[in-house]
Amino acid sequence: MPKLKIMMPETGEVTHELVDEVITLGRVSDNMIQVEDGSVSSRHAQLALGGNGNYQLQDLGSTNGTRVNGAPVTEVALRHGDRVRFGQIEAAYYSDAAPTAAAEPLPAAAEPVAQPAAETHRPSNFTNASPFQKKSRQKDPIGLYIMIFAAVAFLAFVAAIVMVFSLHPPTLPPAP
Repeated sequence: MPKLKIMMPETGEVTHELVDEVITLGRVSDNMIQVEDGSVSSRHAQLALGGNGNYQLQDLGSTNGTRVNGAPVTEVALRHGDRVRFGQIEAAYYSDAAPTAAAEPLPAAAEPVAQPAAETHRPSNFTNASPFQKKSRQKDPIGLYIMIFAAVAFLAFVAAIVMVFSLHPPTLPPAP
Protein backbone atom coordinates (compact mmCIF):
# COMPACT_ATOMS: atom_id res chain seq x y z
CA MET A 1 0.00 0.00 0.00
CA PRO A 2 1.49 3.41 -0.99
CA LYS A 3 2.42 5.76 1.86
CA LEU A 4 3.44 9.38 2.20
CA LYS A 5 5.65 10.15 5.20
CA ILE A 6 5.62 13.87 6.00
CA MET A 7 8.30 15.35 8.27
CA MET A 8 6.65 18.14 10.26
CA PRO A 9 8.98 20.57 12.10
CA GLU A 10 7.03 20.57 15.40
CA THR A 11 5.30 17.19 15.54
CA GLY A 12 7.88 15.04 13.73
CA GLU A 13 7.10 12.36 11.14
CA VAL A 14 3.48 11.65 10.15
CA THR A 15 2.65 8.70 7.87
CA HIS A 16 -0.44 8.80 5.62
CA GLU A 17 -1.61 5.62 3.90
CA LEU A 18 -2.80 6.49 0.41
CA VAL A 19 -6.05 4.58 -0.23
CA ASP A 20 -8.23 6.90 -2.35
CA GLU A 21 -7.91 7.37 -6.11
CA VAL A 22 -7.55 11.16 -5.79
CA ILE A 23 -5.98 12.79 -2.73
CA THR A 24 -5.54 16.51 -2.21
CA LEU A 25 -2.86 18.00 0.02
CA GLY A 26 -2.79 21.53 1.40
CA ARG A 27 -2.97 23.86 4.38
CA VAL A 28 -6.79 24.12 4.77
CA SER A 29 -8.97 21.46 6.40
CA ASP A 30 -10.97 20.49 3.26
CA ASN A 31 -7.89 18.65 1.90
CA MET A 32 -7.56 14.90 2.52
CA ILE A 33 -4.04 15.49 3.84
CA GLN A 34 -3.78 18.72 5.80
CA VAL A 35 -0.32 20.19 6.30
CA GLU A 36 -0.50 23.18 8.62
CA ASP A 37 2.55 25.16 7.55
CA GLY A 38 2.79 28.69 6.13
CA SER A 39 4.92 27.54 3.17
CA VAL A 40 2.19 25.12 1.99
CA SER A 41 -0.61 26.59 -0.15
CA SER A 42 -4.30 26.17 0.68
CA ARG A 43 -4.66 23.58 -2.11
CA HIS A 44 -1.01 22.74 -2.80
CA ALA A 45 -0.97 19.40 -4.67
CA GLN A 46 -3.00 16.44 -5.78
CA LEU A 47 -2.15 12.73 -5.91
CA ALA A 48 -3.99 10.57 -8.46
CA LEU A 49 -3.71 6.77 -8.53
CA GLY A 50 -2.23 5.46 -11.76
CA GLY A 51 -2.83 2.14 -13.48
CA ASN A 52 0.41 0.63 -12.16
CA GLY A 53 -0.47 1.21 -8.49
CA ASN A 54 1.74 4.28 -8.07
CA TYR A 55 0.47 7.83 -7.70
CA GLN A 56 0.82 10.74 -10.09
CA LEU A 57 1.72 13.99 -8.29
CA GLN A 58 0.39 17.28 -9.66
CA ASP A 59 1.17 20.74 -8.30
CA LEU A 60 -2.03 22.82 -8.17
CA GLY A 61 -0.39 26.18 -8.85
CA SER A 62 1.09 26.48 -5.36
CA THR A 63 2.93 29.63 -4.32
CA ASN A 64 6.13 27.95 -3.11
CA GLY A 65 6.11 25.07 -5.60
CA THR A 66 6.56 21.33 -5.37
CA ARG A 67 9.88 19.51 -5.82
CA VAL A 68 10.60 15.82 -6.35
CA ASN A 69 14.17 14.71 -5.62
CA GLY A 70 15.25 18.36 -5.67
CA ALA A 71 13.80 19.23 -9.09
CA PRO A 72 10.78 21.55 -9.43
CA VAL A 73 7.78 19.75 -10.96
CA THR A 74 4.25 20.48 -12.10
CA GLU A 75 3.31 16.85 -12.73
CA VAL A 76 5.28 13.63 -12.24
CA ALA A 77 4.76 9.91 -11.67
CA LEU A 78 6.03 9.05 -8.20
CA ARG A 79 8.37 6.11 -7.62
CA HIS A 80 9.28 4.24 -4.45
CA GLY A 81 11.71 6.31 -2.36
CA ASP A 82 11.07 9.67 -4.04
CA ARG A 83 11.76 12.70 -1.83
CA VAL A 84 8.97 15.27 -2.17
CA ARG A 85 9.02 18.86 -0.91
CA PHE A 86 5.80 20.87 -0.54
CA GLY A 87 6.98 24.45 0.09
CA GLN A 88 9.38 23.95 3.04
CA ILE A 89 7.90 20.62 4.19
CA GLU A 90 9.80 17.42 3.37
CA ALA A 91 8.02 14.14 2.58
CA ALA A 92 8.91 10.70 1.25
CA TYR A 93 6.82 8.44 -1.00
CA TYR A 94 6.91 4.69 -0.41
CA SER A 95 5.16 2.07 -2.53
CA ASP A 96 5.28 -1.69 -2.93
CA ALA A 97 3.73 -1.44 -6.43
CA ALA A 98 5.71 -2.38 -9.53
CA PRO A 99 8.20 0.31 -10.54
CA THR A 100 7.35 2.53 -13.46
CA ALA A 101 9.24 2.24 -16.73
CA ALA A 102 11.30 5.31 -15.81
CA ALA A 103 12.60 3.56 -12.68
CA GLU A 104 13.90 0.51 -14.55
CA PRO A 105 17.63 0.62 -15.29
CA LEU A 106 18.71 0.98 -18.88
CA PRO A 107 20.41 -2.01 -20.50
CA ALA A 108 24.17 -1.88 -20.68
CA ALA A 109 25.48 -0.48 -23.94
CA ALA A 110 27.68 -2.71 -26.07
CA GLU A 111 31.23 -1.50 -26.66
CA PRO A 112 31.45 0.02 -30.17
CA VAL A 113 34.02 -1.53 -32.50
CA ALA A 114 35.80 0.79 -34.92
CA GLN A 115 36.64 -0.64 -38.34
CA PRO A 116 38.66 1.24 -40.95
CA ALA A 117 37.01 1.74 -44.31
CA ALA A 118 38.14 -0.42 -47.21
CA GLU A 119 38.42 2.61 -49.50
CA THR A 120 37.72 6.30 -49.30
CA HIS A 121 36.52 8.81 -51.83
CA ARG A 122 35.08 12.27 -51.80
CA PRO A 123 31.33 12.36 -52.52
CA SER A 124 30.41 14.11 -55.76
CA ASN A 125 28.25 16.65 -53.93
CA PHE A 126 30.87 17.45 -51.26
CA THR A 127 31.41 21.14 -50.53
CA ASN A 128 33.68 22.84 -48.06
CA ALA A 129 31.62 24.19 -45.15
CA SER A 130 34.51 26.05 -43.52
CA PRO A 131 33.97 29.77 -42.93
CA PHE A 132 37.61 30.25 -44.01
CA GLN A 133 37.44 29.38 -47.69
CA LYS A 134 40.70 28.61 -49.46
CA LYS A 135 41.67 31.55 -51.66
CA SER A 136 42.14 30.72 -55.29
CA ARG A 137 45.46 31.90 -56.70
CA GLN A 138 44.92 34.36 -59.52
CA LYS A 139 47.68 35.51 -61.85
CA ASP A 140 48.71 39.12 -61.45
CA PRO A 141 50.42 40.23 -64.70
CA ILE A 142 51.19 43.75 -63.47
CA GLY A 143 52.88 42.42 -60.35
CA LEU A 144 54.88 39.99 -62.48
CA TYR A 145 56.07 42.82 -64.78
CA ILE A 146 57.08 44.92 -61.78
CA MET A 147 59.11 42.02 -60.36
CA ILE A 148 60.87 41.42 -63.71
CA PHE A 149 61.65 45.14 -64.07
CA ALA A 150 63.04 45.26 -60.50
CA ALA A 151 65.24 42.20 -61.16
CA VAL A 152 66.63 43.69 -64.41
CA ALA A 153 67.25 47.07 -62.71
CA PHE A 154 69.09 45.34 -59.85
CA LEU A 155 71.27 43.38 -62.28
CA ALA A 156 72.04 46.58 -64.22
CA PHE A 157 73.01 48.33 -60.98
CA VAL A 158 75.33 45.47 -59.96
CA ALA A 159 76.89 45.45 -63.45
CA ALA A 160 77.47 49.21 -63.26
CA ILE A 161 79.19 48.89 -59.87
CA VAL A 162 81.44 46.11 -61.19
CA MET A 163 82.41 48.21 -64.22
CA VAL A 164 83.22 51.23 -62.06
CA PHE A 165 85.60 49.22 -59.91
CA SER A 166 87.22 47.58 -62.91
CA LEU A 167 88.25 50.90 -64.44
CA HIS A 168 91.92 51.80 -64.24
CA PRO A 169 93.14 55.37 -64.02
CA PRO A 170 94.60 56.65 -67.28
CA THR A 171 98.33 56.51 -67.57
CA LEU A 172 100.09 59.69 -68.56
CA PRO A 173 102.95 59.68 -71.02
CA PRO A 174 106.36 60.26 -69.49
CA ALA A 175 107.40 63.87 -69.21
CA PRO A 176 110.24 65.05 -71.69
